[in-house]
Amino acid sequence: MSVSKNWLKSFLLIGVLGGAVVYPSPSLATDLSSLFGKIKNEPKFLPVTEAFNVQAVQLDDELVLTFRVRSGYYLYKQRLSLDLPPQITAGEWTFDKEPIIIDDPNFGTVPVFDGDVVARIKLTSMAAVDNQSIGIRWQGCAKAGLCYPPELIALPVSLPASDAPTRAKQPALPPKTQSQSTITSPNQPTPPAVSIPPAADNLGDNQSINNQLDDQTAVQDSQTAKYPLNHRLPDDSNSDDKSPLLMIALLFLAGLLLAFTPCIYPMLPIVANIVARQHAKANAKYGFILSLSYAFGVASAYGILGVLIAWFGQALGIGSWLQRTEVLIVAVMLFVIFALMMFGWLQFRLPASIANKLTNNARWADRWLGTVGGSYLSGLLSALVVSPCVSAPMAGALTMVAANGNLLFGFVALFALGFGLSIPLIIVGSLQGKWLPKAGAWMQHIRTLGGFLLLGVALFLTERLLVSPSMLLLWAIWFVALAIWLVIALGSWRRLLAVVPMAWAGLLIYGATLGAIDAWRPWQKPVQTAVANQDIRVYDLAELDKILASHDKVLVDVTADWCVQCRVMERTLFTNRPDELASYQVVKLDITKTNEQSQAILARYQLFGPPALLIYKQGTLQEILLGTTQPEVFKATLAKY
Repeated sequence: MSVSKNWLKSFLLIGVLGGAVVYPSPSLATDLSSLFGKIKNEPKFLPVTEAFNVQAVQLDDELVLTFRVRSGYYLYKQRLSLDLPPQITAGEWTFDKEPIIIDDPNFGTVPVFDGDVVARIKLTSMAAVDNQSIGIRWQGCAKAGLCYPPELIALPVSLPASDAPTRAKQPALPPKTQSQSTITSPNQPTPPAVSIPPAADNLGDNQSINNQLDDQTAVQDSQTAKYPLNHRLPDDSNSDDKSPLLMIALLFLAGLLLAFTPCIYPMLPIVANIVARQHAKANAKYGFILSLSYAFGVASAYGILGVLIAWFGQALGIGSWLQRTEVLIVAVMLFVIFALMMFGWLQFRLPASIANKLTNNARWADRWLGTVGGSYLSGLLSALVVSPCVSAPMAGALTMVAANGNLLFGFVALFALGFGLSIPLIIVGSLQGKWLPKAGAWMQHIRTLGGFLLLGVALFLTERLLVSPSMLLLWAIWFVALAIWLVIALGSWRRLLAVVPMAWAGLLIYGATLGAIDAWRPWQKPVQTAVANQDIRVYDLAELDKILASHDKVLVDVTADWCVQCRVMERTLFTNRPDELASYQVVKLDITKTNEQSQAILARYQLFGPPALLIYKQGTLQEILLGTTQPEVFKATLAKY
C-alpha cells in the first residue's frame, strides 16, 4: 500500500510540475533563445560614403563626375542619370574608361566600373539659369553581395541661354529606380536638393523639378532613404566558428531545457505504460533499459529529421508546414481523442476479421511492448506523432544543420537535441522500474492523469489558434475538472491539493470577464499601446528595402496568417508594447501566400518560416530572433540598439 502511495505522490508531483511548465519561465526562455535564437553571418561592408567617393563639379557647360571606387566594389554604368528641370537638357555620357560586363545577381548582365572612373556630360539651357538645383543619381554594389540603394547628389548649376536649344534625349531612369528613395551624398558640400529658393522669373520650372525630386527623393522627409542596406549580420569577434563537438553539446543542453516545456507531456503516459509491461522483470535496472531504449527512439527520430534537413536544406519547409492552422487543428483533435481513450470514454471497434487477428497476436504484442525493441519503436513513433515542439532552439538547430549540409553532423546534432529532451523520461522510467507495483488502482490513476495531460496539450495548441477570453474559460473548465478528480482520487488531507487548481480556475473566470486573453496572466487586461509610427505591412523585399533605407531603427516581424506562433507573439509582444519599441518602425513582413516573393524573403534571411524578428539599425541587420520570443527577451534585445 505504501508503494502505491509513493507512486501516486510521484505522479502528482509530475502533474504540479506540468502545470508550471505549460508556460515556460522567462529565464528559461531567455536561455533557450540565447543558445540558438541569433544567427551570425559575415562579412562586414563599408558605408556607401567610404566605398564610393564622389565629386561633382561644373566646368562651363560640362558636368564632370569623379568616382573613387574602393577595391571589392563596383559602379553601375546604366544607373547613372540626371534629374533635370524642363529648361535644361543633357547630352550623352562619356567615360574615361570602358566598363566591364558582369552577371549581377540583382540586375542580370550589366556594364559596371570596378575602379575609379570619370564621367562627363554636356548641359544646355533654353533660358539662363543661376544656381538651379539638379539631381545626379548613381548606384553601386559590393562584390560580396551587398547592393546599396540608389544615391542622389544635389548640385546647383548656372548656364547661359542656348542660341539653338535642342533637347537631347536624357538617360532614362530604370522603372525600379524611379520608384525608390535615394539620399544626398554627404561628400557633396552643396545644399540639399530642392532646398534652393526659386527665382521669380522661373518659379514654374523650378517648382516642377522640385515636385519631381520631392516625389522621388524627398531628401529631408522621414521617408527618404538615408542608409545603405546590409542584410548580413555584423561581424562579432566572439562569433568564431564553434567546433562540431561544442555545437552538439549545446544542442544536448537545449534539448534538456526543452524537457521542461509541453513537448514532454504526451510522452509521460507512454513511458509509464511501457515500463508497466515489464511483467516479471520489474526492477530499476530493466526499467532504466526500457526507458533508455525509448529515449534512443525519440532521439533517432530527431536524427532522421536532421539528415533530411541537411540533405534537402530549406526546400522542405517543415517549420512552416507544422505551423499551418489545419495541421494544428488535426493535432488538437488527435490529442482530444487520445485523452478520451485514456479516460476510457472512447473505444474504437475494428472489423471482426481484423479484431480476431489482433486478438490472436495480443499475447505476442504484449510481450513486445515490454521489450527493448518495442520501447525503441514506440519512442521513434512518439517523437514523430505526438511531440508538439516548435521552438527557437529547434529553429536554430534546423538552420544550422541546413547551412552545414553534412548528413552525419545533421543526424548527430538533432540526435543530441532529442536525447537531451528525453533525459526526464529516462528518470521517470527508472523510478517506475524500482517502485512500480505489479497491479492496482494506481494504473487507473496513471491513465486518468495522462488523459488530463493530453487534454492540456490540446488546450495549449488551441491557445495558439484562439486568441480570445473564451480560451480562459476553456482552461478554467480543465482546472475545475482536475480539481474534482484530485478530490475523488486522493484521500484525507491530500484533497487540499485540489484547492490550487480550483483557485486558478476562479482567476481564469475573473480574467475572462475583464477581457483578458492570457491564461497564465488572467489578471492582466490587454491594453493597446499608442504607437508613434503606425505599423506597415509589406509583402515583398522591394517594399521592405524602401522602409529599411529610410528609417533609423526598424523591427521586421516575419509573419503569416497560418502561423499560430505569430498569433501568440502578437498577443504577448505587440498588444502591450514595451517602451523600448517606441523608437522603432514596426514592419509586418507578410508571407502568407506561397509565391516567389515569400520564397525570396525566406531565402534572403535563411528562414524555414515564421515567426522571426529582424532588427535593423541604419539599414544594417543587427539581430535575428527565431521562433517564439518571450517578452523579456524582446525588451532586452530592443534595448541593445
